Amino acid sequence: MQDEKQDQELFDKIVGHIGEFMERDVSHLTPQSHIGNSIEGMSSLKMIELLLYLEDCFAVDFDESVMEKLETMQDLENYIRGTQKVSGQQA
Repeated sequence: MQDEKQDQELFDKIVGHIGEFMERDVSHLTPQSHIGNSIEGMSSLKMIELLLYLEDCFAVDFDESVMEKLETMQDLENYIRGTQKVSGQQA
């Protein structure tokens, strides 16, 4: 139950940061949302800029091999959570 609450909090933070970055309402996003198709105005360049922004927000690193595998919001959340657990940080 606690993990589920933390998952939702992390997901909400990610969506919030994406909204700030894109300067639009992205509250429609779900874990199953495809990042590239579900966010209006998302291009491959914008995606890279977004990931750089999220690196600062969550103190994680996205290397190129990871970027290609992040298709859904769930992928993004799982990566951020996994990276934070390894480094011992919390969102």
